[in-house]
Amino acid sequence: MKLKLILFALLLPALLFAQNPRQTSKRNKAGKKAAKNAHHEPYEYKPSVKDTDGDGVEDYTDKCPSTPRGTKVTTFGCPFDTDFDGLFDYEDMCVNEPGPRDNKGCPYGDKDSDGILDKDDDCPEVAGLPQFKGCPDTDKDGLVDAKDKCPNEYGPIQFGGCPDTDVDEDGVPDHQDLCPRTKGVKSNKGCPQMSAEQQKALQHAFDNLLFESGKDIIMQESYTSLNDLGKVLIKDEKAKLYLEGHTDDVGNDMTNLDLSRRRSQSVMKYLKEMGINDNRFRTDGFGETRPVCPDISEDCRKKNRRVEMNIYYE
Repeated sequence: MKLKLILFALLLPALLFAQNPRQTSKRNKAGKKAAKNAHHEPYEYKPSVKDTDGDGVEDYTDKCPSTPRGTKVTTFGCPFDTDFDGLFDYEDMCVNEPGPRDNKGCPYGDKDSDGILDKDDDCPEVAGLPQFKGCPDTDKDGLVDAKDKCPNEYGPIQFGGCPDTDVDEDGVPDHQDLCPRTKGVKSNKGCPQMSAEQQKALQHAFDNLLFESGKDIIMQESYTSLNDLGKVLIKDEKAKLYLEGHTDDVGNDMTNLDLSRRRSQSVMKYLKEMGINDNRFRTDGFGETRPVCPDISEDCRKKNRRVEMNIYYE
């Protein structure tokens, strides 16, 4: 009997606790929490999926995350470089030929096949020699054609590349003589002395001749003096006009040579429109090879930019 009483005393608190509503609620909540924790998966870090350039390669593995959209890329996310020249295909103008970046991935050419790359060739359209930076010396007299007064005749450098002859013995070397077979005066390039009227018209036209900068277009301010010169030529039908263009030393030699020729031809075209025949003109251009003074000041350069005019007879 005592044993039963002892067991009842021990079980009574437990029975009373189990019947307590507040304790039952706590147990239910604890059970739900335990059940929830039992099904929760372990925490695992997953990087955010980001592909800035939209090339299909996620940024955390993309070696080139700023590739232009639509560009084909390798598994590393970088564009292809087919010719392995260090330029990606999308920025390479010659994807199958390796070339430097400063030439947009294309190899430097040699248009005139003279063995001098165009980038180092001052005359890329005409075959030339290395010592003249790719420009020609046709008569092989040691003077590049652009600076040779007689590019097709062998002559000493001190005579501008022209032969040292004076056929008419007037004191003007043939390479400077506009009338090499008729005695004349040095002031008229070896031709007979001009009349006062002719000299005045030529000087007036020379002093007032202006061109648009870097072009062969005659400015309107020059028209009056050119018209006066045209009238002198129309008056004397036997008179012919020699036009000789020159430039300063600013810019490329060949460009200056071309400009000097075009400017002398522009004067001829203007006078032809006054009705003067083609065969009464001779034009030439010498670029920067015949300065009247050293190109060390703007005033001197202005003097060197000129078209000289001489009247002669044949």
